Amino acid sequence: MSENVDSHGGEVSPEVYRRRRIVALLVLVLVLLLGISLVSWLVGRGGDSEPTAATSSTSASAEAFSDFSQRATESATASPSDSESADPSASSDESESAEPTESASQEPTESAEPTEEATPESPETPAVVAACTPADLQVSLTADRTSYAAGQNPALAVTYTNASGNPCLVTGGVANVDVNITSGPAQVFNYAQCHAAPAEDAQVEAGSTNTTSLSWDRSLNVLGCGTSTKIQPGHYWATASVNGVNSQPVRIVVTG
Repeated sequence: MSENVDSHGGEVSPEVYRRRRIVALLVLVLVLLLGISLVSWLVGRGGDSEPTAATSSTSASAEAFSDFSQRATESATASPSDSESADPSASSDESESAEPTESASQEPTESAEPTEEATPESPETPAVVAACTPADLQVSLTADRTSYAAGQNPALAVTYTNASGNPCLVTGGVANVDVNITSGPAQVFNYAQCHAAPAEDAQVEAGSTNTTSLSWDRSLNVLGCGTSTKIQPGHYWATASVNGVNSQPVRIVVTG
């Protein structure tokens, strides 16, 4: 019961008494922590002093052997001078021994050049172009009009196209482009008979189209190329031919 009485003789409540005990416990813990910190600090100071002593001993030993290190330095500096005196002879020997190697490496290159120049090129064989056939050509004939009055001569155009994938030849060139005109079964006019002249072969490239223009003077040249006889009004049929390939007939009407 005496613990619950304060210094003035009054009774202390249990709550106040518990608080006092807690405060006293905290003060004791703080004292212990301060003591531990003080001991750790002292130990750390003692550890720092040991390396200092070791450092001082090391520096003292280094000073004692300073003369010995200088002598080693002098001997080391003397050796490069000796090596420098030997350098000119070594470099000259190396340069002299290197020169034949360079000349030897250049010789195979010079000897290889004539081999490349002597290599012959194989000549290309020119492709042979064949004459145009009905499988190659498409031939058509057109007239400038459907009917012709007196004094009007039919103007005709022969168009031929190489529909194949390869070039072909029209043998005789323009001389092998012909127009034939008939009246029923009777022969009336043939262009190549009196107008065509010998010509060289003409090459028609694959897919290309050529056109030859012709004119009919209404002459009846079945009687001969020098005749002056003219045809009579009527219906006529004209057919073009290129390298033996014929076109479809075209109707020509002569009215006067």
